[in-house]
Amino acid sequence: MIRQARSFHTKRRLGQNFLVDVEALGFIADQLDAKAGDKVLEIGPGLGFLTQFLSETGANITAVELDRECVEDLNNARMKNLNITHGDFLAFDIGTIGDGVKIIGNVPYQITTPIIAHIFGEIGEPSPWLKKVERVVLTVQYEVAQRFVAAPNTEHFSQITLLVNYFSRARMLKKLPTDAFYPAPKVSSAVVEFVPLEKPPVQPKSTKMLRQLIKAGFGQRRKMLKNNLSFLKATPEELSNAFAIARINEQARAEMLGLQKLSDLADALLEIDKREA
Repeated sequence: MIRQARSFHTKRRLGQNFLVDVEALGFIADQLDAKAGDKVLEIGPGLGFLTQFLSETGANITAVELDRECVEDLNNARMKNLNITHGDFLAFDIGTIGDGVKIIGNVPYQITTPIIAHIFGEIGEPSPWLKKVERVVLTVQYEVAQRFVAAPNTEHFSQITLLVNYFSRARMLKKLPTDAFYPAPKVSSAVVEFVPLEKPPVQPKSTKMLRQLIKAGFGQRRKMLKNNLSFLKATPEELSNAFAIARINEQARAEMLGLQKLSDLADALLEIDKREA
């Protein structure tokens, strides 16, 4: 694998860092728990190193690859039960695969968040294929993985944490060193599993208000959340009352609050917004 990777002209603009560690590849394939007849969607298979492990399970694999040169190599490999699509995953209709799809991939850092949003959707606006997704296993930059699984009031808690929490149960499975890849990236990576929830853990009265609150709160995350709510045109007294109703300290920052607390505050703020309308 390493020889094949070295002979390939990698394209920096595509964020190509091929995972070449056999043990890590086997581990990642095992986490997807693919079986004969399962529907597997692989994001950016590259030279097909992980694809080979997936093919051995007997699953039906759809591989979406943007690099035409990689597509040619995959076609020449003639792996079993493999359907290759040349194109951008962010434009791919996941719903065409059918129900019970399992998604896997080694994801470039620069498009990790768009990929998550493409799979799951946005808060209050689930993707049209969300109910068809059974499991997702992604290899991402370690710092991004930390954001996916972060707890409130920690360094890595962020907007993407809340999006992930709204749609799935996420856990970090394994940290991977830089020398597991070729060319070696400058930072470590990690494998993360996402299991979609049957329904969101919160049911705000207005998901639009919740999205606005999250966007405003994390726009300037070091400021008190109360001071980031200018979009409401509310008086200080009205805001204080809303925070009291939600049982949130007025000095709290957005990064200190979990999804449930933010949902409670969104409900309280909605009453102010209605009066302003």
